[in-house]
Amino acid sequence: MPEEAGEHGESLIHVAIKAEKLFDLGPIAVTNSMVGTLIATVVLAWLAWWATRNATVVPGRLQGFLEFGVDFMAGVVRGQHATRWRAILAPVLTIFLLVLFANYVGLLPGVGTIAVNVVSDGHTTSVPMIRPASADLNFTLALALIAFVLFVSWGIRANGLRGYLKETFIANPPYMTPLMTPIHIVSELSRIISLSMRLFGNIFAGEILLAVMLALTFVVVPTVFLGLELIFGAVQALVFALLTLTYITLATAGHGGGHDEPGDTPHHDADDAALGAGAH
Repeated sequence: MPEEAGEHGESLIHVAIKAEKLFDLGPIAVTNSMVGTLIATVVLAWLAWWATRNATVVPGRLQGFLEFGVDFMAGVVRGQHATRWRAILAPVLTIFLLVLFANYVGLLPGVGTIAVNVVSDGHTTSVPMIRPASADLNFTLALALIAFVLFVSWGIRANGLRGYLKETFIANPPYMTPLMTPIHIVSELSRIISLSMRLFGNIFAGEILLAVMLALTFVVVPTVFLGLELIFGAVQALVFALLTLTYITLATAGHGGGHDEPGDTPHHDADDAALGAGAH
């Protein structure tokens, strides 16, 4: 978010809710949030490559730090799914790391302050070169849709299509009544909005807060807020991943506390056996 001069020379802060276009790459409009996503993806891919190529029995500092995060998430997932945790860990951990690095891109030096001039409709506008991916609703909405597909597919895989629909949408006394079915449909779909808007709102608000602090205060005060944003970025990534895990847990559990009933979950036992064998 670069500063711009007002009519009387005062300093204004450039704020844009949507991502801003930098240039066109054929039919694709490349935005500053896409650059932020690319940076997060490249760094995460490099760390994954490094971890698989240079892992040692006695870990160094970087390897130990990476293993701590993986072990922590593995313990959380294992506590929710004793037999399926290895299969579920991969997507949950990937979501956590991607959101974490996407959040931290906004804390890099020059992000939001280094701008380029973009000509659009005959007008020249100063646009930040890099924007945190999580501050773009397109990114958070796409990630929420991926999480939605994950827990729905896991629910169908665990309970079968008929069992999943019966547990989630179709009236099943005494837990639901026919009049409650539309409410449960809206409840399921609202998870997409909840996941995407929570992450977008928190990261976008943090981006504005840092821009204001940089514009109005000395170096020490923005440094304090940078430290707070480090914590908030990790918390938001953890919340997104844990909510995804929770939705998977709810989708894979049969009604009545997760116990199978005859005819409700015809594929549940077979899937548990297959996933359990894959885990070992």
